[in-house]
Amino acid sequence: MAAWGPVRAAPLLRGTRGVPLLQRVHRMLASQTVGELRVTQILKEKFPRATSVQVTDISGGCGAMYEIRIESEDFKEKRMVQQHQMVNQALKEEIKGMHGLRIFTSVPKL
Repeated sequence: MAAWGPVRAAPLLRGTRGVPLLQRVHRMLASQTVGELRVTQILKEKFPRATSVQVTDISGGCGAMYEIRIESEDFKEKRMVQQHQMVNQALKEEIKGMHGLRIFTSVPKL
């Protein structure tokens, strides 16, 4: 049986989708990235009545694509497209440097 060494370990460390396994594990254990914190802060300032704001960098940590989940009374009686336009407007400057954005909005349930 061959000895366990770097050559045999390399495929395991490579992970999936081109993101190294150790980087993915670190990301799961780490707090939010700088980009996630910046976007979260902006959304909390623009939507002070938000009961929940979740921002996740889904680009592997480079900040090119985010998933945003926000729950706010500000979205009450607005169509989904209007809600998403509100989020896009709030992040107008940040969006210029992004590749993509997934937005999920909702109104708090009573």
